[in-house]
Amino acid sequence: MIKNFRFCPRCGGALKKETTNLYICSKCGFHLYINPKPSNALIITTTNNEILLVKRKFNPKKDFWDLPGGFVNLNENLEESLIREIKEELGIKINQFQYFHSYPDKYLYQEINFPALCGVFFTKISNKILQQIKPSDDVKEVKLFKFREIPFNRIAFPSMKEALRNFLSSR
Repeated sequence: MIKNFRFCPRCGGALKKETTNLYICSKCGFHLYINPKPSNALIITTTNNEILLVKRKFNPKKDFWDLPGGFVNLNENLEESLIREIKEELGIKINQFQYFHSYPDKYLYQEINFPALCGVFFTKISNKILQQIKPSDDVKEVKLFKFREIPFNRIAFPSMKEALRNFLSSR
């Protein structure tokens, strides 16, 4: 990512690599840390032992399967951002969910690979809530998959593949 950001955001001086995630401006001494962008995802299961996946409407990874979720906005915590993202993408309000695990990954946006860190949560929904789901925002389609039928070769991001595998092995 840093190859795309060679100049100091404060004074325009050249940035020099100090450590893996620290760059220092040669002109003003500004410290630029390359930290991951926080994001969230939700593993939604049903009473029939199925997992809900969403098909991505846009790049990156358009038409690949993913977990619903997205990036954390300013002044949001992970839980608030998860509730917002699920409302935006699926049209439902979730109140009950539990933290599962966090996963580092990269998110390619406009030819720049941004580091990301995803907090993954899980919940089980009823058939009544399931019937209320309407894909919107950046979701093209939603589909339920039996645990053994998840299309791992068509999951959008390595971190989400790992999250799904870890979740299934914990059941």
